[in-house]
Amino acid sequence: MTERAIDAVVFDVGQVLIEWDPRHLYRRVFTHADATPDEARVAWFLTEVCHPAWNVEQDRGRSIADAEAEALARHPEMGPAIRSFYGRFQTMIPGPIPGTVAVLEALKAAGFPVHGLTNFGAETFPPTRARFGFLNAFDTVVVSGEEGVVKPDPRIYEILIERASLTPARTAFVDDSAANIEAAEKLGFQAHLFTGAGGFRSWLKGLGAPV
Repeated sequence: MTERAIDAVVFDVGQVLIEWDPRHLYRRVFTHADATPDEARVAWFLTEVCHPAWNVEQDRGRSIADAEAEALARHPEMGPAIRSFYGRFQTMIPGPIPGTVAVLEALKAAGFPVHGLTNFGAETFPPTRARFGFLNAFDTVVVSGEEGVVKPDPRIYEILIERASLTPARTAFVDDSAANIEAAEKLGFQAHLFTGAGGFRSWLKGLGAPV
């Protein structure tokens, strides 16, 4: 039996436990006459209107109302599409990533501490958590929009370390962002860049986790 090298596991949420992609929504919003997605229009909107830098401000704590007002000031002609971003937010999340959820549930069933550290809006995380019950499995979850700071800023990791009483060297951290992994490693976490549930489970097994 592999000696256990960790005492807890920290999960990212988006693209690790649930899929999130705004194109799932905007392929329905922007369509050709034959109802097929207008991929060029989708790409333009998500690059120029509700772009990643705009979205990350909600992850940092900006309200949906303020976010919509800012985007509408830039593109008043795009009102319905802008309001759809949060009005139809769950359409961007088609479902869970089953293999990772199974790992989370195996750890929880074994009584192993599990925590969440996610860049997510304060207004969108509660309904997402209500939809996906496994997001209630966390012993501690730190949500960027509630804290006013986003990964990879070390401050948000430090919030989790303190709140969950973690020893980073004895804690496994998984995320799909290389920048977030680098930040975790600098703080001493044992970190894994997520590319699939199978590789993640194998890595945890190697650390002696009950998966």
